[in-house]
Amino acid sequence: MSISKESKPILLTIMLLAAAFVVFFANRLLPQNSIFPSRSGDLTILLWLFFAIDIGFIVALILGVRTKRPSVVWFSIIANSIFFVLLSVLIFLLAIANGISEP
Repeated sequence: MSISKESKPILLTIMLLAAAFVVFFANRLLPQNSIFPSRSGDLTILLWLFFAIDIGFIVALILGVRTKRPSVVWFSIIANSIFFVLLSVLIFLLAIANGISEP
């Protein structure tokens, strides 16, 4: 099964959005097996995971702009830039929360 070049940026955007939701809700879904320590207040793992997803949105944006179909280009520019900005704001707020909670 081959994925066409035009659909790769769209699929990457959807997978990154799903990954961001899974990382965000992982502590509530599996509190006993969570990799995010909720009681100690350390958010560095969460920050690095969101940072990697944020870089993925930039990669999906670049892949989308390089395609030939205008609908994919516009979807890639609009969706990935919105998700990039929102996730960057969330990373900034988490970094502030992590800095406040450090002794």
